[in-house]
Amino acid sequence: MNRQNPTRHYEFNRSTLWWLDRRPARVAVLRTLAAARGPVTHHTLDRLAPVKIVQNLRMILVTGGVLPARDEQLAALERRLPTELTRVQDSEGRRLLRGFINWYLLRRLRNRSRRHPLTGGQAHGARSQVRQAVHLLNWLTGQGTSPSACTQDQVDAWLDQGPAHRADACTFLTWTSRNHHTRPLAVPLRAPAITGEIITQDARWALVRRLLHDDAIPVADRTAGLLILLFAQPPSRITSLTTKHVTFDRDTVALRLGPVPAQMPPPLDTYLHHLCAQAIQSDIPPEVRWLFPGRFPGQRLSCSQLQRRLHGLGIRPRVSRSTALVELTGELPAVVVSRILGVSQTTADTWRRIAAGEHASYAAHLVRR
Repeated sequence: MNRQNPTRHYEFNRSTLWWLDRRPARVAVLRTLAAARGPVTHHTLDRLAPVKIVQNLRMILVTGGVLPARDEQLAALERRLPTELTRVQDSEGRRLLRGFINWYLLRRLRNRSRRHPLTGGQAHGARSQVRQAVHLLNWLTGQGTSPSACTQDQVDAWLDQGPAHRADACTFLTWTSRNHHTRPLAVPLRAPAITGEIITQDARWALVRRLLHDDAIPVADRTAGLLILLFAQPPSRITSLTTKHVTFDRDTVALRLGPVPAQMPPPLDTYLHHLCAQAIQSDIPPEVRWLFPGRFPGQRLSCSQLQRRLHGLGIRPRVSRSTALVELTGELPAVVVSRILGVSQTTADTWRRIAAGEHASYAAHLVRR
């Protein structure tokens, strides 16, 4: 708390009282904590409900320095993934899935989290991998087959009988095969569905012009929309941006999206100036000065909230980002796109091939006309 600024102290107390008064469940959570013994820890909060209120309280305590910061996506996976073991009917299957979760999946996610907090998409992918592994193991039990006796024909039959996302079991089967828990088994990787996943370049630039010239749109929404439409950034990365990602050098503003900072064109540079100034004015640690803050101190805007706001402006983040990637990889070398936009080299190469196909289709359309 900044004791030298009584106005902010008053505003903080007033917002805290409003936060408590709005929902009685918040007072109930605080009473439970007051009646308990010992210090308040993340583990203490993990055992309380309702989850949303506890999460808001957690962010306030982290911002105030009462609790250390942690990767909430990873913490949720560490709590929930092991509970999936109870759904596996066969003891051999439970043993295999426990090893996959503990020694491969969570280990890999922890290593990734040391570099960057996990995104919602990464957490969703991990949950889907485990869910599909559970479905496969239970299906094998129903067929009277153990995992060690499973054949490739049975895997293919299971894939054919269900939805496309059963292919998410690929990582589990690759792990069991590599560690000789099963015979070599494979799941064909799903090719990305591109048809219908892009908009026309005219529509893209019409959205850009609206964001540039419509002063009624909040600066944060204009900035986020332009980062998607011009720099192909996903909402998860946009909401993870802090003031540390922005550098000011004389009359230029650079934003670090990948290994190489990208110089921002006007008026996007002015928008970033505005967002940085707002973040710096707040009484929160520098490491959580989000460019797109959430409702409570130290909390960033969630991807779902950002997507809802952009949908209200007619911007569909996924297809808008795909359209930008097609355009950028069609004009720039894949290595440049990778280093500036922060996508992997493999992803940049894939989109470069897609861009070549899109441009060829467009040329053929013009010839037919």
